[in-house]
Amino acid sequence: MQFIVMLFAMLMAASQQALAEPIDALAATVNGEAISCFEVAQETRQTLQQMRDAGAERLPDSHMLFARVLDEKITKTLQLQEARKLGLSVSKEEIDDAIAKVEERNHLLPGQLQEALRLQGVNYDDYRKQLQDQMLISKLVNQAVRAKVQISLEAMQEYYRKHLAHPQPIREVRLAQIFLALPPDPSPEQVAKVRAKARAIYRRLQKGEDFAQLARLVSEAPDSSKGGEIGWFFSGAINPRFEHVTRLPVGAIAEPIRTPSGYYIMKVLQERWHEPRSMGKSYDEVHARHILLKVPAYATAADEARIRAQAEALAKELRDADDATFATRAREVSQGPSAAKGGDLGWFKRGQMVPEFERAAFALKPGETSRPVKTQFGYHIIRVIERHHVDPNSFAAHKERIEQLLLNAVMQEQLPRWIRTLKARANIRKFQCPEALLSLRGVPDVAIERIPNEVMFAVERWRRAWSERNIEEYLASYGKHFVPSRHYPSRAAWERAKRRILSTRRHIHVSLSDFRLIRKEPERIEIRFLQHYESDALRDEKTKTLILEREPDGWKIIREII
Repeated sequence: MQFIVMLFAMLMAASQQALAEPIDALAATVNGEAISCFEVAQETRQTLQQMRDAGAERLPDSHMLFARVLDEKITKTLQLQEARKLGLSVSKEEIDDAIAKVEERNHLLPGQLQEALRLQGVNYDDYRKQLQDQMLISKLVNQAVRAKVQISLEAMQEYYRKHLAHPQPIREVRLAQIFLALPPDPSPEQVAKVRAKARAIYRRLQKGEDFAQLARLVSEAPDSSKGGEIGWFFSGAINPRFEHVTRLPVGAIAEPIRTPSGYYIMKVLQERWHEPRSMGKSYDEVHARHILLKVPAYATAADEARIRAQAEALAKELRDADDATFATRAREVSQGPSAAKGGDLGWFKRGQMVPEFERAAFALKPGETSRPVKTQFGYHIIRVIERHHVDPNSFAAHKERIEQLLLNAVMQEQLPRWIRTLKARANIRKFQCPEALLSLRGVPDVAIERIPNEVMFAVERWRRAWSERNIEEYLASYGKHFVPSRHYPSRAAWERAKRRILSTRRHIHVSLSDFRLIRKEPERIEIRFLQHYESDALRDEKTKTLILEREPDGWKIIREII
């Protein structure tokens, strides 16, 4: 369950929406897209709280951290804009699949993640949105950067020859980095400036400053929010410029390393040794599909005969069918968990399937379909797609893994370079935010630390709908138990009045600040804040209290008290 909290914190630290705007100011625009000062301040406060929770003894200056968070938001905004430009998207099915994997890793049943998040004060819709953004950025990186990196066959064979052909003990190290970018085609003065900054950071680290904290503050790599940690590396599976780092002792910090992209400062966090071992004897593998017709435990002899006859008819129908036809029929009639994938079971070797199924599958040639095979699960019709012989010690068996290792090594340098290019091409304008926000004095602690995020998001959606004169979304913010003030004889009269006002105003701006939690119950919460309202007809400021109630589709307003 801790994974869920950590994942949400990482996602939200990168792109949480503004919860309120007591001071209407821009922190930056990225190709015309705005980033507000208040949303950066909210995330800055959240990052500080995460540092406190992690036990950090020295907290950074809020101005420095504000600048760091703003830079991360600019980078993410650029990436999402680039993804949209390339027509990339993440489907609902892809998000559902990713959430299913989160549930599986956390030993949750399908559908339990939403409730688990709710109990931790996390809004499920916002969780999905942040996950969608991260998946979209991953797609972008794969297409724009990773797909353009080619690892030569010679490089892979050389790695195999040095590290795998004759197994010996090998050391693997967990690394963290601080990266300082150089501009494209830097002048000697620009190189000298970044080098001096890198040397100054290295001296601070030598004096004992916390590496992870400094990485969060000054590193310009995408991993900076994780304290600069970049994972585990073998000798030979890392950028050659960093090869010597894999030989340093645990805790050691390498001096700044110059690359075409910029300067890197790297620290060895941990080590582990892998003993040499043979991967075992060679074996055959089969890639197959199947259609399963289950025999219920309560089935009579007549029932089983009927199911077997159905299986016989299917096997006869599909005996000469092509693979696409078999897959279609599997989706239509198979009762096994692989039905959605056209009955595809992937590659398997002997010993992975029940004996009856295995004997039949390994007796077939590619393209052949079996007669019905009975197992403890029911009747199977099996089709073999491919088969091959595997030598687990060969270069071919290791080729895919070697390619991934070497690709990750190249990406370590290519990704920061690509981000730097995105920034160089973009129209980025930064503005001076109010001092109250830079110092976090204008950001109420309670909005982050006491009022649940999902409640604040509900209030923010209500505020935005009001400001944007989005009548339907505004009315949808009020729950089924909402009771309007005594000025309105009924809810219907209140709705008519609100529709008239929102449709006749030329502009409306609402900002909220100074949140206070008044009362909190499992299904009901009461909050108070300062509300500033401005339109072409009226301007006022007042303290307002909202009582919200949890409904199946989120928190809804049931009382407004002025």
